[in-house]
Amino acid sequence: MSTYYSSRFALAVLLAGSGLLAEGFSTTEYINVTKSIPNYSTVQEEIPSEKCYDVQEKVSSGGTNNDIVGAVVGGALGGVLGHQVGGGKGKTAATVGGAVLGTLAGQNVGSKYNTQATSSYQTVRKCETTTIVKTRQVLGGYTNVAKLKGKEITVESDQPMKQIPVTVTYSY
Repeated sequence: MSTYYSSRFALAVLLAGSGLLAEGFSTTEYINVTKSIPNYSTVQEEIPSEKCYDVQEKVSSGGTNNDIVGAVVGGALGGVLGHQVGGGKGKTAATVGGAVLGTLAGQNVGSKYNTQATSSYQTVRKCETTTIVKTRQVLGGYTNVAKLKGKEITVESDQPMKQIPVTVTYSY
């Protein structure tokens, strides 16, 4: 035999012998799923809601301010008339006194012509925003169950599975 063939033969025998001397090997087996359990999670949603209603509100229409106008006009006229009376330092006192008396008289006369405020009602729309919380169940995936040699195996997935791949190691 040539050296080339004898080295190849030795290599083949060595590989075959190591396979026989190996302590074990691994393989992938597919185990049938016995049940797929859906997994649900609870989701809460907040939904805004608006409630509106009509309300009667009192509205007053204000009267005129004749008493204020009368006081201003009366004070001015009283001051002018008071200035016409007296002389020197008395003229200043007469002007101030005339303005004060004219203000009081003008306010009194103006209040007699003051109209009363009237009240009426108008419809006003009022709205309130409330939040309604709704709860619902959402499918989150599946727990797939299979049995291998009396032991239960579970695998989570987004779809139900028919088989679960399992790596099995045999040793001897």
